[in-house]
Amino acid sequence: MRRSSSLFIALALILSGGPVLAHYPVYLTSANKNISKSPILLDGTISFAVYADFNKAKDKRSVRFALKEGDDLNVEYLIIDAAPSNRLKSSQLPSIAITTPSGKKIVMKINERSPFYEPYGKKNYFFLSRISQSAEAGIYSITATAKTKSSAVIAIGRTEIRGEYLEVGSSAGECPRTLKSEEMISEARVSQLISMSELEAEVCAAANSWIYRIGERDGEGFMLTKDYRTNRVTVSIESDFITKVSVG
Repeated sequence: MRRSSSLFIALALILSGGPVLAHYPVYLTSANKNISKSPILLDGTISFAVYADFNKAKDKRSVRFALKEGDDLNVEYLIIDAAPSNRLKSSQLPSIAITTPSGKKIVMKINERSPFYEPYGKKNYFFLSRISQSAEAGIYSITATAKTKSSAVIAIGRTEIRGEYLEVGSSAGECPRTLKSEEMISEARVSQLISMSELEAEVCAAANSWIYRIGERDGEGFMLTKDYRTNRVTVSIESDFITKVSVG
């Protein structure tokens, strides 16, 4: 099931020499401690503010997002200027690790504590770390790990337009949980793509490492190879939404 964050302004970030930017909220819970169960932002260039609260050391929160070839990876690590996080040393704050589609690990090292005031929520924040670089195409993941009771804000993307993300679950319209090993996609799992938009289905398939192809669009069939692939999903699309799916 997709969630739209376009109606809520959660965070205004004052970037160096830049305008005030509104980021839209995604709230992580204990259900999102594993990457396989984490929400998936459909477009990681759109601005989101991902909030994570931790009750104890070793608590984890994860989120995923999709980027395309030619996109930029923009991630910022912040905390609210409020207890307990603002009283913690850098070594006590949550660690933030980014995993690229190719498996490379990027650790966000805390190298600043720059204050700013966010006028929408009337709160003070601190920037702790920022990353901006050319992106790989595919699904990125971010995992935040606590060292004590604390909280963190992860700002992803910069483009101020409508943003949506996929929930993970076993119901229709939700993206199936990513499995460690999946030699053959089950019909039950692939059927969850039905009613998704084309973008949602493509991103969900990528998050599950499924090969994805379009067999039919708005009544027009496409030439397809006849080989059978147990890790491939073929979809039919009507007016940008998935109406039929099959494995192979």
